[in-house]
Amino acid sequence: MDVSDSPVILRVEDLLDRGRAAALLQDYGDEWFLAPLSKLVQCINAEAGLVSTDAMAVQRIVQALSERLQMVDLLKRRPEILDEKVEVAGAILGLPRTGSTMMQRLLGSVPQLTSGFWWEVTFPLPFPGEQPGDPTPRKEAAKAAVEYFYSAWPEFRSIHPMDALAQDEDVILLDKSFLSSTYDSMLYIPSYGFWMPEQDHIKAYEELKVWLQILQDKTPWRRGRKWILKSPHHLIGGLDGFLKVFPDAKAIMTHRMIEEVLPSYCSMCASLAAPNSPALDAAKFGPFWLRRFSEAMERLEIVRTFEQPERFIDVRYEDLIADPIGEGARVMKALGVTPTEEDLAAMQEWYAANGRGARPPHHYVADNFGLTPEVMQKTFRNYHARYLA
Repeated sequence: MDVSDSPVILRVEDLLDRGRAAALLQDYGDEWFLAPLSKLVQCINAEAGLVSTDAMAVQRIVQALSERLQMVDLLKRRPEILDEKVEVAGAILGLPRTGSTMMQRLLGSVPQLTSGFWWEVTFPLPFPGEQPGDPTPRKEAAKAAVEYFYSAWPEFRSIHPMDALAQDEDVILLDKSFLSSTYDSMLYIPSYGFWMPEQDHIKAYEELKVWLQILQDKTPWRRGRKWILKSPHHLIGGLDGFLKVFPDAKAIMTHRMIEEVLPSYCSMCASLAAPNSPALDAAKFGPFWLRRFSEAMERLEIVRTFEQPERFIDVRYEDLIADPIGEGARVMKALGVTPTEEDLAAMQEWYAANGRGARPPHHYVADNFGLTPEVMQKTFRNYHARYLA
């Protein structure tokens, strides 16, 4: 492990070799991903201040490369996986901290729908020696990973409810394309963060569909159910890719006042980045994410106003908290899925076992991230007026 007071330099070829060594495979298939990977590495070297080539963010890149190799190998051996019929009903793409996780897990609990579990989006391919139909080794590895994560970052319990066996963000699958907002959430790499949303995300979302086919192939009980995707990345990164690759899917937009969202998210990002870049100034995160979120909203408004307004479903955070089952049923109907008594009972059962009260409150100070209420309110006044007035 390379640890020093000076930032280390990553090299794309070294990362590719580490991926090959981890997977014991050589063929990366279509190398379109090398362009975004190279940009990511360039920005990390210039801006992140990494102090170790084994930092968590680097390990994530290596894992992504290893799983790309495994995906290519799997599809060579079993090309029929690409015949899996994957139907995506919608994607929850609200900003972070807007109730999107609650909405995903409510909808993912109903018998007519499905959504990716944390253990399988994190470990989408069977481990060596894993018995067909028994993903227990991956579930246990996921439980251990969540336990380690919470032990290293105890405050994360109040930020995002991680549960190895619950539904979670499919952006983890998009990480393997290297067009993903995961990376600028874990590292301070503003050049990548502003560059990434401007790219063509078609290939990335086509690969996401392949990953869903792989997951569905391993879980045949999902056939006939419609998928619910979820990640803020679908808004702040890949909106155009999502809309084009899944043309029949709706966009479920969760809404909350920005001053209740942005500082909390900056707190999360600063916490994730600290082990990778100990010298990082947390005050940089506020202006960065203020711009990232505002530019995402500008792109969103163009689509909603001039291109595909009929594809959007709005959910206000306060309405979701006040009547989660009612909001879940309303969204299902807007997706074209009539909720049954069984669906409503499943949502009620999930909500009874979960809910915001089970988590500790998240404490943060906006000033620590270079944010003021006045700037946030001014920047997002049009958004607040349209969706939260």
